[in-house]
Amino acid sequence: MSTVQAALRSVHGTEKIEAEISSYYLADEIKGTYRGMMIVIPPVEWCVLQNMTFRELSQILKHLAVLVKLRAFRRHPRDPKKAQPKRTYLKNKPHVSTAKILNQKKLQNNTP
Repeated sequence: MSTVQAALRSVHGTEKIEAEISSYYLADEIKGTYRGMMIVIPPVEWCVLQNMTFRELSQILKHLAVLVKLRAFRRHPRDPKKAQPKRTYLKNKPHVSTAKILNQKKLQNNTP
């Protein structure tokens, strides 16, 4: 994950990646793509990457980072919570529990 983010930062700029890209969406994409690649691409094909030098691998990662559509990994920050309005209480009508009201109704209905 950090290698992918480093490649993206080197191509698109640190500020843009840190401010606009969601690590969650990026990790989800890597997880799904990795699972598919392990099914479709045989292990023999991966040996090419094992034999690469650091410089060759970094050049390939930078080339792939150019092709990434950053729009798909945009953050969606939440808005701050709105303050709840204060409850209003009526002084001449205090709160009465529903259980009390139901018991009173039941007693009224049972008495002849």
